[in-house]
Amino acid sequence: MSKRQKKRRQRQPASRTPADAGRRREDRAREAITIAWTVSVTAVFLADIVTIAAYFYSRAHPESKTAPAFEAIMLLAASVMGAASLALLPVVWRVRTVKPPQGYTVFAAIVAAAPIVVTLARLVGP
Repeated sequence: MSKRQKKRRQRQPASRTPADAGRRREDRAREAITIAWTVSVTAVFLADIVTIAAYFYSRAHPESKTAPAFEAIMLLAASVMGAASLALLPVVWRVRTVKPPQGYTVFAAIVAAAPIVVTLARLVGP
């Protein structure tokens, strides 16, 4: 094979077009929103667990002055993060070409809605 034929066979990598760059930015935005959603679900879940632990601790130690306050702060934080997570859920559902697993989506919705429901029940209840 001559040198000329070898050069013809070696192809230069195709240069990326502006459309490819735009697509990559969209992919990054989709990934960023998905990551933000999953992190918010994880944060709400952990805040829920800490709130439940603080609730049981304050019931086991009624003389503690800080436990009920800590429980209330954690419940408020979980409610705010839950609202953010619920707001991100439809955005993630729309922008993703491959939808999140249905089981995780249901779990995320329940985890995010739970502290909001508890907060509303405490505000309305006796």
